[in-house]
Amino acid sequence: MDEIFRRGTCRYFKEKMPVPDDELLTLVKAGMQARAVGNQKSRDFIIVTREDLVKAISHNSIIAGPARKASAAIVIVGKKDGISFPEEWTFDCAAAAQNILVEAEHLGLSTLWMQIYPYQDRKIHLCHILDIPDELDPFCIIAVGYADRAPVRMNRYDPDAVFLDLYGSHKKTVYTGK
Repeated sequence: MDEIFRRGTCRYFKEKMPVPDDELLTLVKAGMQARAVGNQKSRDFIIVTREDLVKAISHNSIIAGPARKASAAIVIVGKKDGISFPEEWTFDCAAAAQNILVEAEHLGLSTLWMQIYPYQDRKIHLCHILDIPDELDPFCIIAVGYADRAPVRMNRYDPDAVFLDLYGSHKKTVYTGK
């Protein structure tokens, strides 16, 4: 799973380089393969490829600006009504997003995750742009495209955050990652 360790955040996309439809569909399929509590159908996916809509999405928040040059965006929408565990929908959506990010890296695509939930202003803006019904909750937007600059990649491993058996126990150094 080198993709997990290679994956980075892209803030500079090449313009006018469309991502093939079959690859966008593969990303959504990867998202659908993510775990969901009780196998509930708590999420929908919107594939956005229209340039005017992608640009409108980039105005959704201060962090969304880099999406304006992305080829596409995938919006994960949470559904709380009619599911067995309505308090779990955010976890289901987050798992789907992570699968999409990892699969995008596998396909040689670059991504940027932009948080929507729990910000009401972002929800209202996105629902207006994409005709999302008010009873649904957009969870995040994932901009997808090809990097114009190398994505920001970070090694987040921290041996001080790994404990053995009991919290606070660092007695063994076997988990240093070295």
